[in-house]
Amino acid sequence: MKALITSLALLFALPALNAHAQADMRRPPGPPPGQQHPQPHRPPQHVGNQVVVDRDELRQRLSRLEKQLQEAEQRMNREERNKFRKTRELLDSVQQLVNAAPPLAVVMPPMPPPQPVPMPPPPPVMRPISEGELRRINESISRHSFTEDKMRVLNSATQNNFFLVSQVGQFLGHFQFSQDKLAVVRLLKPAILDMQNSHQLYSYFTFSSDKKKLEEILSQR
Repeated sequence: MKALITSLALLFALPALNAHAQADMRRPPGPPPGQQHPQPHRPPQHVGNQVVVDRDELRQRLSRLEKQLQEAEQRMNREERNKFRKTRELLDSVQQLVNAAPPLAVVMPPMPPPQPVPMPPPPPVMRPISEGELRRINESISRHSFTEDKMRVLNSATQNNFFLVSQVGQFLGHFQFSQDKLAVVRLLKPAILDMQNSHQLYSYFTFSSDKKKLEEILSQR
């Protein structure tokens, strides 16, 4: 009998079977007092030190313990049985707690698979203006006599196009004065793709002062 009581004490000392959980099992069903509408079902919230045990193994041990209690109860008198009833009630609450315990997958759901990192879009490809479009722009500039009109054509051409240094040189041939040529370089410089070849533009200027101004334009960022 002493060994049986000792085994009961060890069983009820399991960390997962705390007083709070036992009180939940004995609470009658239904909403709490003063609550009008039932709340949606939620998994039982366990507190304290939680452990992971095998449900089937724990049920087998409880079944063996219940048989031992039944055998011991048969040897008791009425007074001892009345005292022993609380122990049986406690065992029943433990069995109910085991049956109501949520699976591990509910308490600790599996981590979702990692989502693939989207690849960044490729950078836009910048290509110089086609020879056909370049020829049309040169023809349009040639039809104008005034510098303002020629510059207006070039300004329109720079909106959606990129140029090579050699193509900029073709535009410079339409202008006579150095100040106009410098204005053309200043306008087209942000659209030049091969700035490493910008030294070719010096051949379109005669005076050192104009070449100095060209150098200042090309060095600007």
